[in-house]
Amino acid sequence: MGYRARCCRLLVLASTLACLASAGCLYHEPCRLLADTALPGGEFSAQRTQQAYDGEPVTFEMQCAPGAGRYVVFSLQGKDYLVDIPQAAGVYRWTRVFHAGATPQTYTVNASPFLVSGKRDWVYNRTTESWDYYPGPNDKPDIARGEEQQMKIICYRVTVRFRFKSARSRPEGLVLTLTTDTGQPSRHSASQARTNERRLALTGPDKDDFFEATYTPTHEEVSRTGKTHAKLVVDYAGGETAVLEQDIDTP
Repeated sequence: MGYRARCCRLLVLASTLACLASAGCLYHEPCRLLADTALPGGEFSAQRTQQAYDGEPVTFEMQCAPGAGRYVVFSLQGKDYLVDIPQAAGVYRWTRVFHAGATPQTYTVNASPFLVSGKRDWVYNRTTESWDYYPGPNDKPDIARGEEQQMKIICYRVTVRFRFKSARSRPEGLVLTLTTDTGQPSRHSASQARTNERRLALTGPDKDDFFEATYTPTHEEVSRTGKTHAKLVVDYAGGETAVLEQDIDTP
């Protein structure tokens, strides 16, 4: 956890205790942190752990009672991001793109709403393009409103693999079609082996005479949840064709 993030945690605790000890502290409904990557239609969900595909933008929404806060600080990997323009009364949104390689990555997002006591405790540093916690030396600290909310995002990606054996000649052409749960298709073709993981590649035959076709989809080519259907059409010399199909997990 970075220095600014630690300061933010301490600020939340200190201001909450100060608020509770104050006679003027008003009760507010608890805030809720939601994200839009768990449900098929992109609706916001309060699930504490959600999954996102590599490169997928995820929007977080902090919902608080109107008047409960004047801004929200979102924190990720030791960096803080301030949002002070609400979508509606008490509703603040922040969007982040997540990335992962062959191994899934887990990210933790925290969010806290604040009321300004005098001068806002956070300033934007244009040089580093970051928000810095910088309270005035004679200023009262901003007041945290509600408990800090937390959500985990598991970011992943998949590679579609078709392994097949043929007694015929080497395949002359491949066409891969991916179809999402909304029925949206994407097609890719290859007539020779490629090494770019974002392209349809054909390798082989190996020592067991198997060929392998591989492709790593983008987040726009897979279903938001559930499964994505993959169909590979293999063309051989002489006009022969083979069709291979499978469903891949894209939670």
